[in-house]
Amino acid sequence: MVEFEAKEEAPFISRAASEQSLLVAMPADLNFYDGGLATALVRIPRIVKQSFFALVICAVTSMVAGLSLANLSHLLALYPGLIILIPGAIDMRGTIFGTFGARLGTSLHTGEISPPLSRSEPLRQQVASVAIQVLSVSMILAFVVKGFGIAVGLETLSIYELMLISVLSSIFSGLILLGFTLLVIDKSFRKGWDPDNISVPFITVAGDVITIPILFGTAIFVSTLADPLTMGATLFFIFASTASVVYGISSNHQLMARTVRQSMPILIIATLFSTVAGLFMGIYEEMLVAFSTVLLLIPVFNAVGGNLGGILSSRLTSAYHLGMIKMGRKLEDETKINFGCTLVLSAFLFPTLGLLSYAVSRASGMDALGFSEIMTICLVAGFFTTILAILVTYSFTRFFVRVGFDPDNVTIPMITSVMDVLGTASLIVATLAVISAAL
Repeated sequence: MVEFEAKEEAPFISRAASEQSLLVAMPADLNFYDGGLATALVRIPRIVKQSFFALVICAVTSMVAGLSLANLSHLLALYPGLIILIPGAIDMRGTIFGTFGARLGTSLHTGEISPPLSRSEPLRQQVASVAIQVLSVSMILAFVVKGFGIAVGLETLSIYELMLISVLSSIFSGLILLGFTLLVIDKSFRKGWDPDNISVPFITVAGDVITIPILFGTAIFVSTLADPLTMGATLFFIFASTASVVYGISSNHQLMARTVRQSMPILIIATLFSTVAGLFMGIYEEMLVAFSTVLLLIPVFNAVGGNLGGILSSRLTSAYHLGMIKMGRKLEDETKINFGCTLVLSAFLFPTLGLLSYAVSRASGMDALGFSEIMTICLVAGFFTTILAILVTYSFTRFFVRVGFDPDNVTIPMITSVMDVLGTASLIVATLAVISAAL
């Protein structure tokens, strides 16, 4: 026990290094960290301003993803099981690359990585770990989807087709997201913005938008292949993914090996949660189709819930690495400030989502609920989503700190996948309550 406490007390970097990193990364915040809670409250508007702008853009973009899914929904009958794959595929893009962005943000704060990013050996190791994650988790996702389909009696494509669709769509979208993540982190840092405030929302929503059309396009492509070619390509990717994981875990590159070892179990658990979210949506499919505005909001709520938790996790993790908080039993002032920022963000964000969803549903001719119903659903579901996001994020971050894991490697995947389930559940429960009250 003594050994554990000593480990927990030791900061990841020295105090001098912390101050130097803060001076480079967040010069406007430097004078607030030693001024107590009242002084630190002044930072909330700046943090909220940066994050709110990013979250609103992400919400609008997520609505585009929802419209894309609605427009392509007629193809779902042609590719049985694809509906179960979609939530897991979207979540995988967001968790892998959102975590990648969070690690880069922390590395920039601590001085481990500095611009230009292309010259950094730690960055090259992190990119290699992302490639291993993309290839291996997409394979696992296909197995999970097939297993869940069999368990609940749903018809699905063959395991070979599911695996090839999952892997190819992951590779195509992963290449796009890799370049996008590096661009967001580099540009935000150079402009003096804290990457922790904006990187996760932008990255995850980019994954939402590109995943759906790429997934459907890949399904169409795979359906044109002969069975022997599909089987041969699948067996090749099974071998490649297995070899990459073995290499990553046993590699002499410590950063890559640590990232793969710590993240893979969490990503597998996240995949299970995300697939459960897909099955949960299927139970209420008739209601969601009847009230298409709610169907439009599901990807938005999933993205916002995960992004609120992702922003909070990124800020808590950076503060922990910099030695500003210890993640003990007592909530510290810096932690309270970040909780407050999350609540203030949600107070502005969810009414905005209500207005946007009403406008989009009317403009696109959906079978929309009334304005008051939509606003009530967004406010009630948004409140529960925010509270759940705070509780889940802090619990996961504190737990992984105490067991000796780097939170940047494991927390965001867990948060985004759990919030997929909780965000969807909050929205559906709020919708059922509003509809029941209106009857």
